[in-house]
Amino acid sequence: MTIKNALIVDDSKSARMMLQRLLEKMNVVALAVESAEEALSYLENQHPDVIFMDHMMPGMDGLEATQTIKNNPKTMGIPTIMYTSKEGDGYNTLARSHGASGVLPKPANQQAVMAVIDSLVENAANDVPASQVAKSEDQYVPLETIEKMIKSRLNSSVLSAKAEIAAGLDGVSHQLLQSQQEQLTIAERSLKQLVKPLQSQLIDLQDDNSLFKRIQPQMQKQSMVIADKISRKKIESLAKESNSKIKQLEEQQKLLITEIAAQSKQAMIKGIIGGTLLGSAIAIVTSTLL
Repeated sequence: MTIKNALIVDDSKSARMMLQRLLEKMNVVALAVESAEEALSYLENQHPDVIFMDHMMPGMDGLEATQTIKNNPKTMGIPTIMYTSKEGDGYNTLARSHGASGVLPKPANQQAVMAVIDSLVENAANDVPASQVAKSEDQYVPLETIEKMIKSRLNSSVLSAKAEIAAGLDGVSHQLLQSQQEQLTIAERSLKQLVKPLQSQLIDLQDDNSLFKRIQPQMQKQSMVIADKISRKKIESLAKESNSKIKQLEEQQKLLITEIAAQSKQAMIKGIIGGTLLGSAIAIVTSTLL
């Protein structure tokens, strides 16, 4: 049966949208959720043909969610594809030990998605008869079967742990080697950058003219600093002299104003007295003539 609908589980919005567009080009309707918890809630009532599961997500990760889906009789027939940037044989083994049907590397392209869909067409979840699902839910499970299931789970857990440890060791060793190479490259570049100026400086120091040219800018800067200090001192002394002269002039101005005020009062008094005497003289002369 042809795969018609899919569920995308990824906390990255851009990754969800990109995969949705690729699936739409293949006439596959894709619903997207951003966490494993939302996916499990959705699967309680819905039955997509395929699930694309991210590995690293907040809360429950993709491997744990895939194993939960495979352990549920209602959803165990739905193929789950790990949609992740992790790669390598160790990770593929780890993913399949948790129940994944395959791995779709990020970033995905149209050819990779088509290959995954084509490989799942014959095993789509809708091809599983509903009677088989119901039977698995209601059928009595003997003790021997339970023991076999437990042993199978234990073996699966052991394989999962081994694969996870191997993948982790491979990843750590690869990261360490890459980090060491990067650090060596950076150190080599830094040493080269340090050695070149030192070599040129040693060559320049052997020549007196070159040495003078190198020292000249520093000498000019020092001379300018000294000249600036001298100029500032002169300006400060001139400012002090100007302030003292201004104060003297202000004091002289006050004294002059005081003297002018006193002289004005004296002139006023003299004017009043002279006017009084002149009026009296005029009155006497007038009375005599009359």
